[in-house]
Parts: sequence; C-alpha cells; structure tokens
Amino acid sequence: MPCYQVHDERTHSTELDRSKDIPISRRQFVRLSAATAGAVSLSKGVAAESTSSAPTELYDFVLGRVDEEYEIPTLVELRRPAFDALEPYSDDYFRTTTDPAIAAWLRLTPTEARDVAELDAVDTLKYSPGSNPFWRLGEYANGAFPPVNGSVDYIDYEQMVDGIHHLEAEHSDRVRVRSWGQSPGHENLFEETASDPQELWVVEVTNDIDDETAFQEKEKVFFSLSIHGDERSGAEAGSRFVQRLLDGDEPTVEAMLDDVVLLFAYTNPDGFSARRQEYLVNDDPIGDPELENNSFKRVTGTGVDPNRGYPTVGWVNPAYYPAEPNGRDLQDDMPGVDDDVPTSPKEYEEIVPDSLDIVEALRGYDNLNYGSDLHGMFWSSNFIEGLIVNDQYDHGELHDIYELNRRANIRVRDEIESDLDARREQFEALNREYLIDGYGVPPEYVDRYDTSVPESGYEYGTIFDTIQYTTSGTLISWMSHPEDQGGLGVTMMAHEMGWDNRVFDRMVFRPWLVDLQARGFQEVIRTVTEHAANDVTADIRTGNATTAYVETDSLTRRSSALSFEDIDTTTAREKLGVGKQWTASSVSVPDGTHELSITVDSPTGPILTKLRDATGRVVRSHDSASDRPRRTAEWSIPTPSSGEWTVEVKTLGGEREGTATVDRTVVSSTADTVMSPDPESVFGYEQRSYSVSPLAYFSDYEAYMTDGRGRKSSETRGHHEQHGNGNITDGMTGLTVEDIKDGALFRGRSSRLAVENLVVSHADGADDDAYVRELDRFVSNGGTLVLTDVGVSHLGLLENDLAAGITADDVTTFESEIPHFDRRNDDHPLLMGTRNVQREFFNVPPLGYPIANAPATGVAPTAFEDAGGTVAGVTDGQERLVTAGSIRREDGSGIHVIGGMLPPAYQRVAHPFGMLEYTATFLSHTMLTNALGFTQRRYVNGDLVETFGTLD
Repeated sequence: MPCYQVHDERTHSTELDRSKDIPISRRQFVRLSAATAGAVSLSKGVAAESTSSAPTELYDFVLGRVDEEYEIPTLVELRRPAFDALEPYSDDYFRTTTDPAIAAWLRLTPTEARDVAELDAVDTLKYSPGSNPFWRLGEYANGAFPPVNGSVDYIDYEQMVDGIHHLEAEHSDRVRVRSWGQSPGHENLFEETASDPQELWVVEVTNDIDDETAFQEKEKVFFSLSIHGDERSGAEAGSRFVQRLLDGDEPTVEAMLDDVVLLFAYTNPDGFSARRQEYLVNDDPIGDPELENNSFKRVTGTGVDPNRGYPTVGWVNPAYYPAEPNGRDLQDDMPGVDDDVPTSPKEYEEIVPDSLDIVEALRGYDNLNYGSDLHGMFWSSNFIEGLIVNDQYDHGELHDIYELNRRANIRVRDEIESDLDARREQFEALNREYLIDGYGVPPEYVDRYDTSVPESGYEYGTIFDTIQYTTSGTLISWMSHPEDQGGLGVTMMAHEMGWDNRVFDRMVFRPWLVDLQARGFQEVIRTVTEHAANDVTADIRTGNATTAYVETDSLTRRSSALSFEDIDTTTAREKLGVGKQWTASSVSVPDGTHELSITVDSPTGPILTKLRDATGRVVRSHDSASDRPRRTAEWSIPTPSSGEWTVEVKTLGGEREGTATVDRTVVSSTADTVMSPDPESVFGYEQRSYSVSPLAYFSDYEAYMTDGRGRKSSETRGHHEQHGNGNITDGMTGLTVEDIKDGALFRGRSSRLAVENLVVSHADGADDDAYVRELDRFVSNGGTLVLTDVGVSHLGLLENDLAAGITADDVTTFESEIPHFDRRNDDHPLLMGTRNVQREFFNVPPLGYPIANAPATGVAPTAFEDAGGTVAGVTDGQERLVTAGSIRREDGSGIHVIGGMLPPAYQRVAHPFGMLEYTATFLSHTMLTNALGFTQRRYVNGDLVETFGTLD
C-alpha cells in the first residue's frame, strides 16, 4: 500500500502536536476498530506503526472511544469525486466540495465509518467537529465562521482557534489575536497527558491595530464569550460578529473603529473544548474519576465554575476561589501574576490559573469602559435578559446603564420578536422534549411544569430581578467594582440567552434556534458598542425643594474595627446518585460554626433539593425546573445551629436517574465570639482597608440635583420658586439627631418648615422622646417624611394624625435572602417610572451580606391600610409585610415607607476585598425620588429622552 503524508489538523501558527494525523492502513483500521469498538482508547503506539491509508490516528482513537450510536463528525478526503458512494450515509448536513480538495463532510457511526473506510475512492478520514465542514482543508469560501444556515454544527474549539488566526492573517491591520494565559486543562487521553491547558484567546479589533499609542488611547468595549462552556450563544454570536465586521457587514460599528477597540475573549476554553473526544471530561476531576460524556461543559478542567472565581467586593462564598493576581497582600509587586498568590488554604494557581490570568490581562487595558458577559439560560418568557451588575451606582451611572438597556430592548425586539412568535410551536415542542427526553419526566407529568415560551425578545433589571438569584465572585461584578477596590470601574452587563444551556448529555445543534440566538446577541453587541460612543447624562429636578437626611456615625463600617479570630475551614464534595426517591447527604456542623456554605449542582438535569437543619426543619429548598430554571442551588447560612444538617435531592419523576454534586464548606472557630473571620484563614488574602457608610448615597444624590432651571441646587440660595421655603438652602443637608432635637427642621421657633423633606434610614434616636416629638411635629406641619430600612421602625412610635394608628408591634425588621417585592402595585405613585420586573431593593453581596440574612423592615398590612396607607409593594416571609407604601394627605405631604434601600455593611463574614458603601437599585432610587416629589431626567447627547415622574 502506498504511504500518504501526515495531515495537519490545526493550521494556525501555535505549536501543536502533529502526530494525531498520522494515517493508518484501511485494512488495519477496520481490523483494529472492530476489535476495539466501545473501548476507551486505542494505543497510539500501535497506530503510529502503520504506514498508510484512510483514517488518521486521531480518528481511529475517536472511533475506538465512542459508543456505537455516536455519530462522528467526519471529513472524508477522496481521490475522485465519488460522492454517490457516500449518499447512503448522508443526512441533512451532508456537504461536498472539490476545492481545494475533493472531500465530503458527514456524520458517521463507528459501523458506518468502517464501511466508508473500505470504499476505494476514500483517501483519508479525519475527526472534524465544527460549524464549517471544510475548515481542516483551509477552505474559507464562506468565511471562518459561516452563517448559521450554512453551518453543520456548533463552532468547535479548534476550529475557533484556527478561524481567529485565519482572520488575523487576512486582516492584520485590524485584528490581533492574543493569549492572556492558560486554562487548567483536561486530561488528554489521546496525547496521554495529565492535563492539556488551552490558551485564553482574545481577539482585538480596531483600525491601525499596530499603533500602540492610539490603541491605548481608544475606548475599549469588552465581550466575554461563553464563560460557561455549555452556554454556546456567546461564542456562536461573537465569532460570527467578528467575521461580519471584517467582511463589511457591520457598517455602523466598522465606522467606529478609528475610536473604539472591540475585545472578544473566549473565557472558558476548557468548557468549550470538552466536547472533543480526546479529553477525559469530568465535572469533579479531583474527587471522582468517573468518565462522563464529552459535551460542552459549564466548568473548567478542575471542576470549578469559572464565573465564581473573581475577587469581588463584599461577601465571597467561602467555597469559591477568588483569583487575585496581586497576591496575599493585594498589592501589585511585579509584572504578571505575583509570587505571593496564596497556596494555602486554597491553591489558586492550580485550580483557577485562568481567572488569575484574565484579571491580570484586563487590568492592562486603558479606557476599558463598557462590556457584556454573554451567557445562556434554560427556558424563559424573555428570550434575552439583561442583567445589571451588583455594584454601587450613583444617579448618573444608573441612567447610563438603564439607557443602554432601553435601547437594547427596542433593537432586540425589532430584530427577532416576530420570528419568536412564528416559532412558538417549536419552542413548545422543544420544552416538551427537554422534559421527557432530557429530564426523564413521565409524559403524564409534563403539564405540571410551567415551561415558558418567549413572550418578549428582551427584558432587563438587576440579576435578581431577571433570574431570581444572585451570587458573588462573578466576572461582571468584579469588573464593575471601583478600581480602588481592585475592580476596573467598567459599566458591565451580563446577557442571558434562552434555551442555551445543556439539557441532554450532548448539546443538539438546531439551526433555527441557534440562528435566533446569534442574531439576538449580535444585536446586543451592536447596541453595547454603539452606546459606548453616546454621552448619557441625567439630573434630578427638585423644584428648589430642600431635603435633609439624618446623619449618624453608627452606620459607618471600618476595617480598622475588625477583630479577627483564627478560623478552621473544612470543605468536602460528594457525588450522589439521584432517582425518584429522596437521597440524603449529611453535613456535620460543629459548635462555633460561623458560616455554612452549600452548593448543589445537577449536571444531568433538573432536580428537587432541600436543606434541613439539625432539627429536621427545611430551611432552604430549590426546584431547578421551576419557571426560572437553573441547575445550581447556592446557599449560605450564617451562624448555623450545631448538629447534623442534611441535603436531600431527587429527580422530577420517572425512571431516569441522574447525579448531583454537593459541595459544602464549614467555617468555624473555637473562640466564644468572632466578630469576623480572618480572610487569610479562609482565602489566604489580607484584609483590604475600607471605611464605608450608606449615607454617602445622599452626597452622591445631591451632585445631580437641579432647581428646575439647570442649576445645581448647591448653587441656589434662598427661596426662588415653587415650594421651597426653608432656611436650609442646600438641596441635600445632613442633620444629626441632636440638630433635629434643637429644632433644625423649623425656621427659628416657628412652625414654618426649614426643609420640605426628611429621610430617616436608621433607628438612632428612636428611644429619645424629644427627637420623636420633632419628627411628629414635622409631619403635622406638612413635611414629607421618608422612612427607609430600619428607620421604618419610627412609624410605630409616631403619634401624628397619619401614624397614630400604627404601633411598634405592627413594624417588623426581618432577614431575607434578597430583600425584594413579592407583589407590587404598579399603579402606585411611588412606583411611577418603574417596571413590573423591578423587585430588588439593594444588591446584597457587595455590602458583605451572605445570601441569607440581608435586613429589611415592613409594616403589618392591616394596620398600614387602616391608617389610610396605600400599598406599593409587599414582601412575604414568615408573614406578609408592607415594604413600600404611603400615608399621604391630599396636598401630597405625609409619610412614605421604603423597607430596604441603604443598610450598613455587614462585617461578620469574610470579605477580603473590602466593602461598597451602598447598592441601592434603580427601583429603590426611583421610589425615594418619587417620595421626595422630584423628577429624574435623562439625556443622550444633549437630547432629553426620558422623564421619570413626580408625586406633584
């Protein structure tokens, strides 16, 4: 038999192992593959001894590893165009070409591959996953990343690497491909290496890309593509967007490239490459060697979620690996990742080298101002959801990011909403397929599940508003946090795409669905990029009314006040088989436990999960197939009771069994009292210094106040127009409890108000009768009193005509995982200018609160309404409470309640990277502004585009 040359399956310039393409003889291939069908691997040594014919060594390896039903993506190179001989093996994705070689692409089972190898016209069989059937030939007639309707599958990792280098070679004046570092990597069975790290590729696109001075000065816009490897829309849309941009099909964005740099980063190459058959893929590679199906994966090669490994401000789940390349002292001591990155109690460079490299690389870009992390989700009534990051936003920053989303909402709906309607029956059928075939739900049970179909193309709000949970350690939150707290200060979004998460063992390529997803996310990319060139400004029109808030130092939290105790941290991971009966895993919680962290992940499909405390009481539960499905439950319990806790899991029903991974971390101390765990004991990092107070919100607020004629309120003195009549002339003034007792709310000794509005956000002075009497007098004389947070407790102490019917027993301060409305009255004046989706009061983790015990205060509904109050929103917990509402007179003055908005930071859990001062959402910010009788105005490039109402 003649010999054939070694084929290079990856043509880009990176150093690669070429041995995988050594061909073997057709007869030896058929003999060996028949003998090894179903085996895990084929010896490389045996294959390498062969000297000729059809399958490459890698193809033979794949054929020996997969089961008989698996369809191998195959490039068949032919000696002559004998395509008719392949027709019996073809399907809808069968493709042929004669340039630059005679070849066909099709999917073959192992048996079919053996038959095809016997055909006389066949020269070579190559393992060739990817969207472009002929990329291994270097054939790019339809581009490196063809449109979805011209694709045969999802984009493959190696195809992506080859494609972006091809685009760089073709457009070297506008494209630069860089590696930011490496992933942990999977075990490579073919190469017989314990780990095969992948490069963290980023594609930079701008005009005159080699002009480094201009490059640094240009505004940067960043897109993270599929940080969860089984959420494919980011990589599918982003890769094709780069292709379209370079082909001249994105003229608006192309015209911006003199001033803007676009960064497209493939932030989870392990999850991307896990579909390839060379790799031993395992969601728990450290603790469990069990082989799993090769498919796109959420996690990296070390089994961790790559979107939980960033050094975010505030509470960090002790189970996570927050990657700070500045090391233990949080100081940048040297170029690159510092030598003092901790190795104990967590080994960061081994577990999260990718996150370390990404953080270090992103800090090297100047003028990085906007970006989005493109994610996927399961079914949803909104095809795309825009998630506004957990961060501290002042008035202008809120309007900037909400304007970005307002425009994205319009544009995405215009682009895809009619097609979503036309595909409704296909979505319904897909949901049924997910439940029955993917999750094993008996057909007779399917109607029990509320599986949404797209009712709209886009919706937006906070992370909790949109997907009903939140967490710490995310890429987007870290990027958005202030530079002096280790972040980048970037205006970041996450965008979630519906029907873009792995349900089956392997993700199924559906062109109609992937086309909708790619088009939707490409519209997001356009919108974010174009928004970077807009000038969004905002102000608050006050009508010259003045506002005071009650100052206190008791809300200030300082790192210097922390008293650390040594902490013992224990972690464990257990993999459970899950069936239709409850399966339990126990967790021992010793005396003195400071925090219990539980994460339950169900990679094989949705499950029901319960957490029981030592008494057997269910304290947390999760249904991963609810109307807001997610596969992971994350819980943190501060100061849990000692004893045996239990995690219980079961499937949704039916005979199909699955698996669940239970991670638990117990942070405990032998000390009697612990103010805060030492972050070095928990994470290996020193404590970043800070001094924060939520009252900083009011000085930030004042910076945007105007008198109605464009002048800042601080520039205005005295009474000029409308209802300002006080001798307090600043638009926003801080008064102490003592100031108020001394009569600061009134002019001299009269009953004339010195200030129209007063905001009380804490309970200082509640036990001082003289102070409470002044608050009563203020309300009785026509002042507007806004009570937020624990300040709502004053409502039970006041005796004026509006509040007299409410007692202290009617007011309750409670803890919530995430303070929010369970129901809201959209027509209430406090909610003017907000949307029904907006429910969250403040972002919890950046203030140090675990997702368990954030405070809010509410009023018993009956007492509130009997006092003449109107309810804006209620929160359900152990009891239903009014957490927003008004008790008003006909002239508009009165009392307003906002049960959660500006709590002080919480210091009793580890928070190595500091704290934010406040995290009020646009909902609570707007409720307060409405309560004050003010109007918010938003401008884009000087033009008024939005006005948010007033109570006048």
